[in-house]
Formats: sequence, structure tokens, C-alpha cells
Amino acid sequence: MKLLSFIAIFLLTFSFIKAQNYEKFFDKNGNIKPQYLDDDSILAQDYLPYMKEFTAIDSAQKQINKAFVLNLSNNSLTNFPNIFDLYNLQILNLNNNSIEEIPPKISHLTNLRYFSVNTNILKELPPQIEDLKHLLMLNVENNYLTALPPEIGSLSRLQNLLIGGNELTALPGEICNLQSLMNISAWGNKITSLPANFGNLIMLQNLNLNDNKLTTLPSSFSKLDFLMIVDLSKNKFSQFPAVLTHMAKLPYLKLADNQIKNLPESIVKMEHLQMLVLSHNYISSLPKKFFKIPMIMQLDLSYNQFNKFPAVLFKTLTIRTLNLQGNNIRKISGDIEKMIFLQDLNLSHNQLNSIPQQLLSIASLTKLDLSYNFITQLPDFPSNSRITELNLANNQLTSLPASFSNLHSLTILYLSANTIDFSTLDFANSFPLLEEIYLDNCGLKHLPKSILNCKHLKKISLKGNNIPFSELKELKQQSPDIQVIM
Repeated sequence: MKLLSFIAIFLLTFSFIKAQNYEKFFDKNGNIKPQYLDDDSILAQDYLPYMKEFTAIDSAQKQINKAFVLNLSNNSLTNFPNIFDLYNLQILNLNNNSIEEIPPKISHLTNLRYFSVNTNILKELPPQIEDLKHLLMLNVENNYLTALPPEIGSLSRLQNLLIGGNELTALPGEICNLQSLMNISAWGNKITSLPANFGNLIMLQNLNLNDNKLTTLPSSFSKLDFLMIVDLSKNKFSQFPAVLTHMAKLPYLKLADNQIKNLPESIVKMEHLQMLVLSHNYISSLPKKFFKIPMIMQLDLSYNQFNKFPAVLFKTLTIRTLNLQGNNIRKISGDIEKMIFLQDLNLSHNQLNSIPQQLLSIASLTKLDLSYNFITQLPDFPSNSRITELNLANNQLTSLPASFSNLHSLTILYLSANTIDFSTLDFANSFPLLEEIYLDNCGLKHLPKSILNCKHLKKISLKGNNIPFSELKELKQQSPDIQVIM
């Protein structure tokens, strides 16, 4: 009977999926997608032909041995299951258990393609891992590994190596033999350096080394011509790694939360750079020729040490998204209107007391965040404004210009912590598409009547005001679907 119960459990965890593209079975976290394991209709369809055979134990065992997908995640397992006779097994998910050790017999599962032991209590991997010659993905994230065995370099077909959230201080040199490797996720370790031959990983496309202790990169790093995304955030770089400037094809680079003080002029050699994240560093200026980076579209310089808007950006015409939040910018002077493709600008948490008319003249601008500054007055908004989200919260505004009603595309508006008289503002006619409005701590004693007529309004936040309950009740009665936050 125990064996029959064991079989019944397997019926809920095996799936005979006929497909060659195994990537579709796993999500980005290495978990088998639920539609392949948890959909009763799929399981019933898969197992109906075998139900009669399961009346005999021998026949049942034969069917179990044919399984190539096994999901035993979230089962509070403390020992690795005795499944070493499942020679056909190709996909094994043991995530979210309490397994302490992978036994040497893992070498019996020679057909494994995808092996995920995420979130267990492993301290090491056995050298017999080298026998999994067909392995395409290995996920051992969120364990307690202090080192990887050199035998890992024998997994010649490995494409995805997920080792984040461990206690690794280095990667073995043998890892550089994995020339099929396309993705390394090694975030949240204690890695201080990379192997000298790291550039031998010629097929590498995505590299996540966020939250480690790197200070330099090997010179061979520049050989990684297929790299698409490099995340080196939250490390110990005091300088922009010079080797990166030789990577002309790299499109996405993250170096947030380091100790970088300036950027080299040679950064302009990164001709295909589209996104650059440098938030939480100590940068106070940009190279004079920064505008010559021909394809950059997203630039994050938040929480650095800029005390003025970098003038070189006025020439960087390709930028769509610019984040300068959390600096010490006091004034915007220059030809900001030349940033003709700018769509999203974040200048929150600075020292601005005014903004130039030219900023609002950028026709492409759709999202503008000016919150947590010291702005006392706004310039006129053009009649062709395309702004859909505007954040003016926590400034020192007491009035709004008449041209504020030109924001006909507005869907989200933040005006909290200002002392504005809203009595003359016709919300319904001025902002016909308005969906969310935030008026917290505005000293309101009455709800602006025109808000009741906003046809698309879904959320209104009125915390910290003194609006009579009767007016709030009227709002809820007239528009019961609106979320009112008090």
C-alpha cells in the first residue's frame, strides 16, 4: 500500500510532455511552470491511458521509470530522494526543501537536462556533478555553498548557471571551460575576483554579479562579445572598470551602489550602450564628450553628487529616460529643450526652487517627477503637452498657473504636501483622462467639487486633510468604484 501511495503522489508530479524546447518548462527563477505540472486537465489527459496499468505494481513501476519530469519542490525534504533508478529523468525540481547534501549517486541521472535545487541548505556540490554531461541548466541559488567543485568545468553543454544567494568567494578557473554557457547569475555572494580566463566564456549573454565584493575585472572580460546585460551593482569598484570601455557591443550595463567618482572619456567607445545605471555612486560630473555615445537611451544618475544639471546631456539627443533623483541640483540652466526625445525625467529629491519654461516645452515628455524640491512657482504649460504622469508632491506651491489646465493627457497627478487653492481648477474638464490623484496633507477643508465629475477616476488619496465626512460619503455614493485613501 505504501508503494501505491507513493505512485499516487508521483501521478501529481510527473508529466509526460512531448517537446524538445525544454526552456519553456522553467520560469526565470528555475521553477517548473505550473501549467505543466499543476493543471488537472493536463494531468488527466496525460495519465488516462495508463490508469489501468497502475493496478499492477510492476506495471506502475515501469511507467514511473519512464518519467522525465519530476517536481518535488516545497515538500520539506531533508534528504535527497532515492530516485537514482529514474534513468530517463531530464527535469528535476527540488526547490524549497531542506536538503543538506547531494549524494554521489547523482551521477546515475545521466540524462538530466535541468536540475534545480534552489533554496535548500546545501554546503557543497559533489564532484560527481561532472557526470551530468547533458545538463543545460543548474540552479543552486539560495544555499550555503562556499565553493564550486572544479569538476563543474566538465559540463560542456551547460547554458544556464544559477548560483546566486550563496557564500562563494571565488569561481573556479575550470568554469571558463563552459563555452556553451549563456547565463551566469551569481548575485549575493562574496566573490572578490573573476578567473583570469573569464573571457573564454565566448557565448555568455547575461551576467549578474550584483552584491559581491569585486574591485576589478580581468582584461579578458573584453572578449565577451555576445554579452547583452552586465550587472555589477553593489560591489566595491572605486573606478569605472576600464576594460568595459573596450566592449563596444555591450547594450546594458549596471554599476549602481559602488564607489565610482568619475567616468573615463573612453566611455564614448561603448557605441552600442543603450542603458547605463550608475545610481548611488559619487559622480559629480560627466565627460565632455559623453554625448558621443550614439545609442544611449536610459541613463540613471540618481543619488550621486551633481549640484547642477549636467550640461553635456543637452547634446545627448538619444536619451529617453533620465533619472537624476537624489542629487543636489539647484538650478537647470541651458538648452534642455534640445533633448527632443526625452520621455521620462526624474528630478525628485533635489534642491530646485524653480524650473525653466524650456523643460516643459519638450514635446516628447510624458512623465515628469519634481517631488521633494522647493519649487514655489511653475512656468506655463504648453497647449500641446503630452505629460501623462506629473509628480509635484512635497514642494512649496501655493497656486497653479492657468495653463495647468492644458494637461489634457494627464492620467496620474501628485500634488500632496502643497498648500494650493484648488477652487478654481476644473479637474473634470482640464484632465478628462485622470485616473489617480494624490492630495495628501494639502490642508483641504472641502473636496474640490469638480473631482466628482472625473469620469475615469479610479483612486484618490486624501490623507491628512480635514474634509467633512458628508463630502466623502457623497463621493463614494456618486462614484462607488473609486478607491478613496484616507
